[in-house]
Amino acid sequence: LDTDERFFNEVGIVHGGITMLLLDGAMGRTVGRSLAEGEGCGTVQFSNQFLEPAQGRLRAKARIVRRGMRLVFVEGECFREDGTCIARAQGTWAVFRLRPSGTGS
Repeated sequence: LDTDERFFNEVGIVHGGITMLLLDGAMGRTVGRSLAEGEGCGTVQFSNQFLEPAQGRLRAKARIVRRGMRLVFVEGECFREDGTCIARAQGTWAVFRLRPSGTGS
């Protein structure tokens, strides 16, 4: 994500929620790639640490720490373009069966 002043908080740096968005997205996509046909997933728990100010182009990456039948434990990191790790996150995703469309709630 290329950031600019649209993403700044009141003190003039990229808002921490932007890095959290990138981390949650990277971690969720990583879990999503591990799903079987007919499975879905959702964030159950998400915790992060801000290490450095975010600025410029940001990227996030994630890895599965452990995957069980119903829970997946994931870690992620967010980096500035210069390679500096600016935030880390840990999270838990639930895995569930998707309902066929048209079956109600």
